[in-house]
Amino acid sequence: MVKVAEEGALFRGAIANGLKIGAMMTLAAGFLDWMKENTYYFFGPIMMTRILGTAAGCAVAVALSMPFDAVSTRLHTMRPLPNGRMPYENTLDCMYKMI
Repeated sequence: MVKVAEEGALFRGAIANGLKIGAMMTLAAGFLDWMKENTYYFFGPIMMTRILGTAAGCAVAVALSMPFDAVSTRLHTMRPLPNGRMPYENTLDCMYKMI
């Protein structure tokens, strides 16, 4: 904990992690509702409505939250360059350099 505090790595990927969690919750809930509506419309009231909605919502949420997870991981694991500077300044800089 002392080494992490000295390096300032404790909150390095906090913004990216917050964006990832927000994106996952928003996408999972929205896609779950959309999938349940469409499944109910086409197949009627069956038990698979909830299962298909949950599976599709989770799959979409995980797939679309991966970029935020990559940014968070890069920020947590970055080491100083040979010139002494860090490779990324902040979350937006990391996203920009990844793109």
